[in-house]
Amino acid sequence: MNSTSQKVGQVIATVLPNGTVPEEYWRQYQAKRSGLALDDEAAMYALPPAVPTDLFAAVGYLARVSGLVAFFDPSPYCRDRRHCRFFLGIDDRRALDRVAEKWRTSRRGAPPREVRDLWDILRAAWHEPITSGSYLQNGGEAPDWWIATFKLVMLADMALNRLLRDPLSSEKYGGAVWEDVIRTMYRRPPREDGSPEPPPASLTYLADSSVVCVLPKVRVAPVGATLRNVTRNLSLLPGRGEVRCYWDLSVEAPPSEDRETLDILLIPAPVSLSGRDFVPNVEDGCPPHELHTYKKNWESFDLRQNWIAGEETRAAFIRDCCRLVSEAKRESGCVNGVVLPEYALDWDLFEELCDALKAHEPKLEFVISGSRNNCYETSGNHVLTRVWYHNADPTKHITNSRGKHHRWRMDRGQVETYALSAALNPKIRNWWENTPLGRREIHFQRFRKKSVFSVLICEELARSDPCHEILRAVAPNLIFALLLDGPQIRNRWPAQYASNLADDPGSSVLTFTSYGLIDRSNRQGRFPANHSIAMWKDDGGHFLEIPMPAGKGMRGVLLSLWSEHVVDMTIVGKQSEARAWRYSSHYPICLPDA
Repeated sequence: MNSTSQKVGQVIATVLPNGTVPEEYWRQYQAKRSGLALDDEAAMYALPPAVPTDLFAAVGYLARVSGLVAFFDPSPYCRDRRHCRFFLGIDDRRALDRVAEKWRTSRRGAPPREVRDLWDILRAAWHEPITSGSYLQNGGEAPDWWIATFKLVMLADMALNRLLRDPLSSEKYGGAVWEDVIRTMYRRPPREDGSPEPPPASLTYLADSSVVCVLPKVRVAPVGATLRNVTRNLSLLPGRGEVRCYWDLSVEAPPSEDRETLDILLIPAPVSLSGRDFVPNVEDGCPPHELHTYKKNWESFDLRQNWIAGEETRAAFIRDCCRLVSEAKRESGCVNGVVLPEYALDWDLFEELCDALKAHEPKLEFVISGSRNNCYETSGNHVLTRVWYHNADPTKHITNSRGKHHRWRMDRGQVETYALSAALNPKIRNWWENTPLGRREIHFQRFRKKSVFSVLICEELARSDPCHEILRAVAPNLIFALLLDGPQIRNRWPAQYASNLADDPGSSVLTFTSYGLIDRSNRQGRFPANHSIAMWKDDGGHFLEIPMPAGKGMRGVLLSLWSEHVVDMTIVGKQSEARAWRYSSHYPICLPDA
């Protein structure tokens, strides 16, 4: 065997550097019983983690880095154990169901004896290498710790059925005890200014969140053979240093999907853009457009929001948005969400708009928009979200902001397509968006009983790193991609990447752009005119382009979605009831005097 290979115990200790149970527990109970010192490794890891999310973090990480899931045969009737293959027969699966039920319904939540027995197998393999080649080259069967790890992954996942989702079904699904414990563990008092504390990066207690994080899971990918195809309740994510993830921990459960359709007003602002909105960025005193040897193929630009400049213009913008909501209510009776594209607003205008829209439409559940700054008024390219969790009290909401993960690179072809050559010198091959990046973040917002949405900003849809792994692990029901782009049609890049996320993990994806660049491209007449501002793609094969309404001035589209019951299946045969949002219709919304 390769002596330099990382060992089982090293991997577990990386995730749980301070042991598997809290220090106070050892001081009161175990140290006295065992006679072991508190800093003795045998004492620190003698018991399995008491919190299922900690156990999942440790064994899930072990399963991932060792690659053992690839050797699992999903057939319950398999009997072939050659080449380190392993499987779980029907009796094994039923036994695991009974253990998980015992753990779920335990009054004190302590891991059952069967969990401790499996943990003991890992302790016995503490100094065994994790690389699969160490076992394959001997031509033997899968080591016992592989099977124990796989079973512990399943047990930790099943112990937390429907975690932080669908609490009204806790009697059916179990998990109520641990859900209460985890909620209490992370129910933090508000800050001194009254604002809520941000949710934790991981729903773990002892696990090192700089190594690995654990969050709830929504959908299960229908194909594949990875850890995320094994679980239905928990998702294993990278450490928070790579991407800081947030899961909405609202106090009250949101409304049911079955109450009504989800009617979303899409406002594609700005509807027009001037070349003067794109301004070359002058740094270090360098004159704009000057082609230094080292800058022939690189320059940066800023986007000025002239469409919302001035108090009168901003007030008119809010009035027009409220009027669009009124017109939309003539069609649907209510508007549940309002979405604006990348760079549409700034933070102050977003707050004013949210307050005005909620006063205008009490049933409004969320507002999403791109912005040139965040809640701390830090300049850049950001997405802002507000989700209300109490219709009767407009002050009860969760508001989030985060920055973009990747800069927009506008190449020479795009500069010419959007008729921006007078503003951005086409001699420079690449113009880069001037925005800071900083810490990467992703928010998961629970907006209906079994539904969660997440938002991407333009390039994040196309670049798989760093957030696509997380999106595929958590698998939100609905993904909004806010763009500043050309028409949303089948043969352009957003369609390709939206299809990828619709296929895996099964999210419904809406790409949505402002109309400004589409209008500039159409006015040139170089290409056949196209007015598609949005595109819908889901795992049911539905693919639809949504055009900009004809007319002038502020316009919008009312998108109506309905929720379908779906049953996802893990590779161990566990069913997961979920919801998939389906396209129903869209209708143009125009102001009466437009």
